[in-house]
Amino acid sequence: MRLEHYYNEYMVRLRCGDDFNFTIPSAPTYGNPTKPLDYRLPLPFEGEREPSVKSPFNYRGTMAGLNDNRIMPFESKVERNAELIFQTDTRILDIRPQAWVIKYRAADGEEKKHIIDFMLTEKSGRRVLVAAKPTLLLVKTGLASLLLYMWDQGCFAGIADDVNFVTERYASDEAAYNAGEIIKARRLRNEEEHQVAFNMLKHVRGPVRFRALLAGAEPPALRRIALWNLIDEGRLRPIEQGRIEDNSIMTVTL
Repeated sequence: MRLEHYYNEYMVRLRCGDDFNFTIPSAPTYGNPTKPLDYRLPLPFEGEREPSVKSPFNYRGTMAGLNDNRIMPFESKVERNAELIFQTDTRILDIRPQAWVIKYRAADGEEKKHIIDFMLTEKSGRRVLVAAKPTLLLVKTGLASLLLYMWDQGCFAGIADDVNFVTERYASDEAAYNAGEIIKARRLRNEEEHQVAFNMLKHVRGPVRFRALLAGAEPPALRRIALWNLIDEGRLRPIEQGRIEDNSIMTVTL
């Protein structure tokens, strides 16, 4: 968080009547998962092309997949955001970056190769190839037209059932933030805290601010994790799209 954003959040919380206690607690308050965390070395990347970690031109890095603990690289913020969002989609069973080299014949007859960013395998068994690019790059490079051209040539036959693309409209920073909080909540899930939060929602009538659901919780961090678990389950959702923060207005959908 940028310093100016931290100051802004701090002032908003003061105006809302929050009390701040900067005493260091004697016990951890970040999370108390029912299932102990298993810290393992990530499994190696399995794609056809492993991007370099550093670049002076674009946003790069790696993360470990939540489900299979395998290294997943990304070469842009759109790819990074998409990886987080894909992991929270309960329909998706497996995510493979840079999974296939697709051969096609260009208009001039020359054989060329293309690697699409992601192969998604759904629980139904359906496989979808997904290109994740900023909108301007998608238009500038003509990638959407190329994917359609390759589809018409039958280049994806036997490899995938569909081909698609995502841009920053889907893989936004706000959606990626929410996905990151859901991933964290899945890892730190505490069944007792979850039940307490669930029972509390049964008595909520009408829209409520997220911060109000933290009232009386000690420590609030554990209640926050439980609330994000409930968001993940669809039992609690925001009225408006965007980043879910303490002042976001939520509605209960038990």
